[in-house]
Amino acid sequence: MTGRGRWGFRARLAALIAGVFIGGGVVLLSVQYLLVQQLFTQGVSTLTTGCVSQNDGGGAGPVPDDDLAALCTIGSDGDDQVAFGGGGVSSVVVAQTDALGEEVLSGLLVWSLVVLAVFATLAVVAAWWLSKRSLGRIARITETTRAITRDDLHRRLDLPGPDDEVKELGDTIDGMLDRLDDAFTRQDRFIAGASHELRTPLTTTRTLLEIPLTQGRVPAELEPAVRGALAANERSERLIAALLTLARLRHRSSATPESHEADLRLIAATVLAEHEADIAAGSLTVTHPAWTPAIATAEPELVRIAVGNLVDNAIRHNRDGGALAVLAGTDETGAWIEVANDGRDLTGDDLHSLTEPFHRGEDTRLAGDGLGLGLALVETIARSQGGALMLTAKAGGGLIARLRLPGVLDPAPLR
Repeated sequence: MTGRGRWGFRARLAALIAGVFIGGGVVLLSVQYLLVQQLFTQGVSTLTTGCVSQNDGGGAGPVPDDDLAALCTIGSDGDDQVAFGGGGVSSVVVAQTDALGEEVLSGLLVWSLVVLAVFATLAVVAAWWLSKRSLGRIARITETTRAITRDDLHRRLDLPGPDDEVKELGDTIDGMLDRLDDAFTRQDRFIAGASHELRTPLTTTRTLLEIPLTQGRVPAELEPAVRGALAANERSERLIAALLTLARLRHRSSATPESHEADLRLIAATVLAEHEADIAAGSLTVTHPAWTPAIATAEPELVRIAVGNLVDNAIRHNRDGGALAVLAGTDETGAWIEVANDGRDLTGDDLHSLTEPFHRGEDTRLAGDGLGLGLALVETIARSQGGALMLTAKAGGGLIARLRLPGVLDPAPLR
């Protein structure tokens, strides 16, 4: 039964099979009982008619065979006749057969109930076993399908067994996975191809704008416009580079991550040093309590990109004079690095949408200088390295982002 108090499909199927078996057993035993009762009634009627014809000397009635003739001679003396009511030999036979019939039918009823109880128990056990066997492959389909994610669409059910409806269901799901895998692959190839094609004209445009600006051949009234075009061009280049990285990581996410070691403590210190100017511009207070060794099994360059995006996001969406905390460590599940900042209050819907591409919180697609790909890129990197990104709303406003990666057991002392 489910948590809502309703029977599951397996329980209903077992109850249906057991009900059919028990119902068939009840009908069979009832018919058997009625047939035996009817045969006894007919036998008594035949025996009485034969005895009357033989002992009364009448010419009518069937002529009894040797066994019936022997039975009819029982109790022919006067004492037996008186004992059974003085009704003649037929009274003796009827009384004896009635008593025998009642005893046999009573015993038959008791044993029928016993057999029915045993049969019902066996029917329930057999029905539960049959339902489990019948739904075993469906349970395998459910388990495997639940385990397949965006990162391993190459997996297939490959359901064994006879060519029946269950196998047809498994083959249909495999076909759907084939189409999904092909669609995602085509999408990633399109992003990669489009990004490569766009980089050349953007680089050319940047060069054509920078040369006259550097040589001082741009009129003063046009210089702000040229610099604005260069800034927009730079942003487009960063966007294309991020899209290329996303496409590359998603293409590699189905493969087993290469075995590298990344020092999260050293990477975090390097990233914070690179953002010193931004931290000073926002008057942020940086805290990083006692660093502990945190060695992750991941590609250091990818981890640096992920940590850089976390820190950049924490600075960009922080309030003036706010706090920025960066922690790193290990536990029984692996290595982790955590970046927390101050900011606006976040809800569950906000946390869910933060990892969506081009989502920048309160900023529109045209406002702000962010790309809206930072956390999406971090999540993709985490998945590609066998880790995960966990976002938590900070009490009082702000975000806590924890990047968890596979750790190295008993890391060597850091120099």
